[in-house]
Amino acid sequence: MIHHPDPAVWIPPVIRFIGSNLPVLDRKGEEWDHMFTTAYQFGCEALIALGQAEETGRGARPLAHPRLPEVLPRWDDICVTVLSLAHQRGLLSYRLPNGHESPETAAWWGRREGEVMPQPNITAAHGLGPAWAAPQALSVLCALGLVESSQWAAAAEPVLWREEPPEWRLDIAADPRFQQALERAVNKMPDDIRADIIRLVTVTEADVTEGLIRREAHQEGLRAEHGANRVICLPLTRDSVRQGLIFLRIHDLDWLFFSNWRLADGWLSLPERQRAMEIFHDSLAIRMRRAVVTRLYPDRPEFSG
Repeated sequence: MIHHPDPAVWIPPVIRFIGSNLPVLDRKGEEWDHMFTTAYQFGCEALIALGQAEETGRGARPLAHPRLPEVLPRWDDICVTVLSLAHQRGLLSYRLPNGHESPETAAWWGRREGEVMPQPNITAAHGLGPAWAAPQALSVLCALGLVESSQWAAAAEPVLWREEPPEWRLDIAADPRFQQALERAVNKMPDDIRADIIRLVTVTEADVTEGLIRREAHQEGLRAEHGANRVICLPLTRDSVRQGLIFLRIHDLDWLFFSNWRLADGWLSLPERQRAMEIFHDSLAIRMRRAVVTRLYPDRPEFSG
């Protein structure tokens, strides 16, 4: 059983870290801009969930009188937010087993070949690989209980499964804990979730017809607005519309898991759903969505991708 640290320990450094690493709209720093970037969107949402800010069209605005809510957001969601933001800002670098940066990471940051990088200061443990964290990020990871004695803590493993750094080549789906969670997700699925999944994996001929009519109307609107000679659209077919609907349904299935499922708890109760943050691009939730749909609907592999 993993015991999470006291919120009184991690909340103040988390708020300071997030607030100081979000882009601002002006020099006064009176509003944070999420720039439609995943890590910054998480950061703005976290400050709102922690009673420090209010939502704006492009991010969040600090409250004049911030106050922690009676019901706090989930600790694991806050952890993912901090990890994502630290990585986005270059304050956290996941390393290969030999401690080096991957070529892809080096290229992303525009490193020169042979450039010397700091050695990892978080050693591999509990199935996780090495990493380097800047001091301001490392202190927050320690406060959250993700790092202990300069190595990843046991509590960090399921959290980092949600990030799934490619440098570590984690085989999450083969882990017995993932398989146990899969059994629970299938066998203890709430009726409303089951109904939503059935609806999403069922594309009827009526759905395709409706989609075709809608797409044709959209194309006609574009031609009317911009001129037929200036708008080039691919020919519409029932098959292309069906594939488009499947793509959208997979997106909705992912969101069903992002919002309603966590490894430690399985399907969330209504109060827990209200505490959950909108952590999209959650690699672990996507893996579980694929596994659940494959188990329940093996005849519909198009929804398991």
